[in-house]
Amino acid sequence: MNNSGQGLAYYEALVLKIKQQILAGVYEPNDKLPSVRELAVAESLNPNTVAKAYKQLEQDGVLYVQPGKGSFVSPPQDETAAQTQKMAAKFNQLLVEAHIAGVSKRQVLDWVEAEYKEMGK
Repeated sequence: MNNSGQGLAYYEALVLKIKQQILAGVYEPNDKLPSVRELAVAESLNPNTVAKAYKQLEQDGVLYVQPGKGSFVSPPQDETAAQTQKMAAKFNQLLVEAHIAGVSKRQVLDWVEAEYKEMGK
């Protein structure tokens, strides 16, 4: 695992890594992801950690599971109002935590700009 997930639980860092890989085009819609065991070995993680990450990605609508076949990248979906509200709530929580930790508005904006630049957006 790289250090872009510093401060996160292992499964959360893996969720972030997979989302970043999807954004970067490493995985395309409907691509099959490695099995839990394969990814656990590749990332030097406990299989339960990988399974928890996959479950989170499924709940987030990033993956879909075909029983007996594996986990696949979900095709892009039109964002619904509920999804937008959920994302806004998560973002607000992060902003509150950053403010409490003493992170400046300028630093938050710099992070956002850097991440969007890295994603090619």
